[in-house]
Amino acid sequence: MASPQTPRTRKTLTDNEKRQRAADLLVSELQRLGRPDLRYVLCFSDASWREAMHALGCPAYDARLASPTARRGTRGKLGMATICHFRHEHPGVVYIRTYRREWRSVADTVRHEALHLARPSYTHRQIHKALHGR
Repeated sequence: MASPQTPRTRKTLTDNEKRQRAADLLVSELQRLGRPDLRYVLCFSDASWREAMHALGCPAYDARLASPTARRGTRGKLGMATICHFRHEHPGVVYIRTYRREWRSVADTVRHEALHLARPSYTHRQIHKALHGR
């Protein structure tokens, strides 16, 4: 008699495990893209992203805060992208949301943001094509 097969159980990663994997994947992606030397700050929450942008004195972030159209009193990045490139002569600031997301989705975001860092001139269409081949 054949033994019943038990379904494969997938271990759910904790948020800390996803964050560590995301950090490791970003390092390996930047190496793969030939840019292991890039300086960046990796953030895992809106608040830490805002703190990093403020601490680095990003002129685009400061200008956005001074704008009368900036969304006041709301969470988020004030309508700015989740990454700040090196155009402002400071390390890139990358935000990767891990909370309530599956690892596959987090990994896709890490690869996307790694391309933004390594190839700042790429458009989103070019990034999509590089990641998905279409």
